[in-house]
Amino acid sequence: MRARVCAVLYAAPPELGAVSPGFMIEREGATVELSCLATGIPAPTLTWLKDGKEVGRSARLSTSPGNRLVIKSVVLADAGVYSCLFKNPVAQVAHDIRLVVKGPSSLHAV
Repeated sequence: MRARVCAVLYAAPPELGAVSPGFMIEREGATVELSCLATGIPAPTLTWLKDGKEVGRSARLSTSPGNRLVIKSVVLADAGVYSCLFKNPVAQVAHDIRLVVKGPSSLHAV
């Protein structure tokens, strides 16, 4: 008598969990942390985008554990729409975060 082994494969599309607010305002020079979490089977991979293009790492821009994107010493050019894009073989899901960067305020004497 032979034993039969049956495998049941289960897959689930990515589903967003805790995410940064969809709109953030920060001052120039601040450090900004954007975060996104998602679950799925198999576990989804995360890609960060800015204005639709993949974010490259630099001395000021890095990813850290917990699916966070950290931007140090924010400048006006960092403003835009950041997206966390999660993909697995079943589907993909994204969350957009609009970052507005405020420059230094100036007071004018009259």
